[in-house]
Amino acid sequence: MKQTLFIISIFLTLNLFGQKSDIENLINQVAKAEIPENFEYYFLVPKSLEQEKIDDSLQNYQIRELKMVDKDFPENFIYAQPHNETANWKNYNLNEAKFVSDEYNYNHILSPPQTKKIKFVKYNIDPKKYDSLIENKEPYTLILKKKWLWNKKRIWNNKKLYADFIESWKMDDKNNPEETVYYHFSKPIFSENKKYAIISVFKKRRCNGNGFTGLYRNDNGIWNKIMEFNQIGSETISTHIRCEEMKIVDYE
Repeated sequence: MKQTLFIISIFLTLNLFGQKSDIENLINQVAKAEIPENFEYYFLVPKSLEQEKIDDSLQNYQIRELKMVDKDFPENFIYAQPHNETANWKNYNLNEAKFVSDEYNYNHILSPPQTKKIKFVKYNIDPKKYDSLIENKEPYTLILKKKWLWNKKRIWNNKKLYADFIESWKMDDKNNPEETVYYHFSKPIFSENKKYAIISVFKKRRCNGNGFTGLYRNDNGIWNKIMEFNQIGSETISTHIRCEEMKIVDYE
């Protein structure tokens, strides 16, 4: 009896390990396809999205195309009811991923903050030292030159300081594009033969976002996206100011 339980335990362990490996392989390939090439890394929300049920109907020509490639394509798999389970991506080996703090409320799709910390430095700081600070700064931090008589608490009332602040914000976003978007992935659903998978992807920016549910096919170890469903978009709207113009600061 003990030997039987031991064998079952080994089987379950190997099965879970294999499933985790399959998920890691798929997520890493999906991320590589969706993350811009100029990103050195990407910010990922640790808690996976809940997988959306496919609502759109496949057109007849799409089914024919799929079955021309694979006559045994599992059509019912597309409309399978998603499992109500999520994953913690911190428990997976995902390439180039940096995790967003999980201290947030997960009731809504997380987006990059509209607040940046400002670290003031002397206006005549040595250029090499200034460049080093910019190069090694923490995420969502601005390094801003300030003359000693300028009141940092009244940045909005000093035209020169405010102009430098706006330009610094723009350059920070340009030089650190990784900080401008958070990625969300659902836990993938695999077909029984592991040849197909469904996964939802959402890219959330400060003021807008877009996503889709994709059908992927495994071609000799390479996961290729062959169809998108349930495309979705979001936009933040303010009655008094454009979202893109909202810049909130936290003084160091």
